[in-house]
Amino acid sequence: MRNAKTAAALLAALLIFGVMTSAAQEAGPPAEGREGKKGFGPLEKSLLIPGWGQISKGRWLEGALFLGLEAFCLLSALHENRLGNEAYRLYQAASTTEDAVLYRSDTESRDARRNRLLLAGAAVWALNLLDIHLIIKGKEGPSKLLSLRMGTHEAHALVVVAGCRF
Repeated sequence: MRNAKTAAALLAALLIFGVMTSAAQEAGPPAEGREGKKGFGPLEKSLLIPGWGQISKGRWLEGALFLGLEAFCLLSALHENRLGNEAYRLYQAASTTEDAVLYRSDTESRDARRNRLLLAGAAVWALNLLDIHLIIKGKEGPSKLLSLRMGTHEAHALVVVAGCRF
């Protein structure tokens, strides 16, 4: 329960931070000494924190989805790592062979789950970068060869639509 509250607080703080920085960039002229330099763009924002670039472009649903998925994957991976370390400590302290086999098996399964969660987090990060790249490219030119959209289906299910034009 504590991890869920921490994740929700982190997600809320990152969303508020994204909104505030987006509003500050749009509010006025650039600071002195930065007239010739490009600001911190949406691609750079999404490179640092998945979803931040989408939020700065006004795509709240996509930004919150990427941010939430990334936070879930990373926090879950940390949780599995902690549980795996505890199981390994119990494995080392086991007094019987049966206990040692049980704790070793638990350690290996927790480590495998942690690795899958880290891989899922990397996939979310990559999809996030692809999405913001397509958003930026869509604003620059009339022709889009690839497109990625998110929306809801009639049954209120989240739908990701990818398209390719030849």
